[in-house]
Amino acid sequence: ARGEVPNTGLETVRVRAIARDSKFTNALYRATRLGKKVFDTLFLDPLNVEWATAALSALPSLLRGRYDVIVMEGGLVGAWVARLVQRLRGSAFVDIAHGLDPKWEGAFARQRPDRVVCFTRAAEAMIRSRAPRAAITVIPHGVDLESFRPSPEEPLSELPELAKLERPFVLCAGAVDGHKRMDLAVHAVARLERGSLLVLGRGPDEAQLDALANELLGPTRYLRTAVPRSEMPRWYRAADSFSLPSRTVSFGMTYLEALACGTPCVAPDDAVRREVIGEAGIFCDPENLDEFSTALASALENDWAEIPRRRAERFPIAATIDAYAALFKTLAATRKEL
Repeated sequence: ARGEVPNTGLETVRVRAIARDSKFTNALYRATRLGKKVFDTLFLDPLNVEWATAALSALPSLLRGRYDVIVMEGGLVGAWVARLVQRLRGSAFVDIAHGLDPKWEGAFARQRPDRVVCFTRAAEAMIRSRAPRAAITVIPHGVDLESFRPSPEEPLSELPELAKLERPFVLCAGAVDGHKRMDLAVHAVARLERGSLLVLGRGPDEAQLDALANELLGPTRYLRTAVPRSEMPRWYRAADSFSLPSRTVSFGMTYLEALACGTPCVAPDDAVRREVIGEAGIFCDPENLDEFSTALASALENDWAEIPRRRAERFPIAATIDAYAALFKTLAATRKEL
């Protein structure tokens, strides 16, 4: 099916794929522990099956299109598809490294893309260790500094639903699942002398999270809801600190959005988050609940002044857009018509 990207005039082509939530695919994947391990080794988990089938479905359009640059988001099979188009049509092939798994990202980077794009220097070092010959460009994500900014007015006036909750506010935002580990935030906030946890997000573990929070925090110290992205700045501004104790992040966009709104962060201590948050937050081991709680208390007590906002200003969205535009222009200029 063909369509257009709204307000751009750009054409889109819809391709078919086996969805990652296919009952058959998931049943086969989870049938046995050994089988699951084999599927993971072969990059045939449900998500990669979706990517692979989408990439194969897109192949005819990619061959007909004679594109200057292909940004492939189709997993390892997608990389093979892009390599084939690269050889047959001379199109440049870009791999954007969204993850931090050395096995996956290393395998993709070894498929000879014309450029591998990653978001941090830490990710660049990881990929370089697995694919020494890869041509890598670091392009950090950027934040819209106009939409995400501190408010000169009292933030709570924007969100009357917070009136019943005890201040200060610790905010978490993201999918409520095992990877994000928001249950650790519930335990850490419960150890504070006062304060509430705000959670923006939905996911497979939301019922368990709500039950835990109702037990440890109660209705005057906990609120979980979901809001449109356009409303996110109001919540960041209302929060006194932001935290997301996820296992890993490829960049950590929610941290950057919080900083842009003037809100300091508490985050797990790793190279990626230090590169993004820098001096505008406190780092800890969130699995050590006492350490996590102490870090939250320090973030809430400190006078951060303009530090969070100044940190976010190092990552303007315009710089990100310009960097991608320059990369695509350079690669298009080197394309060989075959």
